[in-house]
Amino acid sequence: MYFINKKTLTRQAIVAALYAIMTIAVPALSYGPIQFRLSEILTLLAFFNPEYIVGLTLGCAIANIFSSLGAIDIVVGTLASFLALTAMSKIKNIWIASLMPAIFSILIGLEIVLISPVPLSFFVITAQIMLSELIIVTILGVPIFKTLMKNKDFYRLIKE
Repeated sequence: MYFINKKTLTRQAIVAALYAIMTIAVPALSYGPIQFRLSEILTLLAFFNPEYIVGLTLGCAIANIFSSLGAIDIVVGTLASFLALTAMSKIKNIWIASLMPAIFSILIGLEIVLISPVPLSFFVITAQIMLSELIIVTILGVPIFKTLMKNKDFYRLIKE
């Protein structure tokens, strides 16, 4: 039988809670065709340590419970995040890894277009979400994490 140690379980619970709270706290920016989820900066944790895929995926699922898109967003939105996180964990360059949430947001664009009661352009919706992911994760997130990783204590905490 496989047991998860308390430290790992606690760390994943904290990451899930942080992601969910950061998303839910600003719903106008977190849901819909134009999204600026500040919580997406946390996705870079998966680049440094694949262990964080669990907490980040759970946090995304919890946050998506509050989405106006309904249950489909819990499934599709969380799947898009899981796939992006998994890809990020396998890429060795942080700049390239940071593009994965934008790339996998194609699924979110498709989801929004398919369930919208009004006709929407897949390309416009997807481009909006991709741009927001690029801004949050790549333009803001990478420099923040590069700065934080210079701190030995933070580095040790993330890599453990």
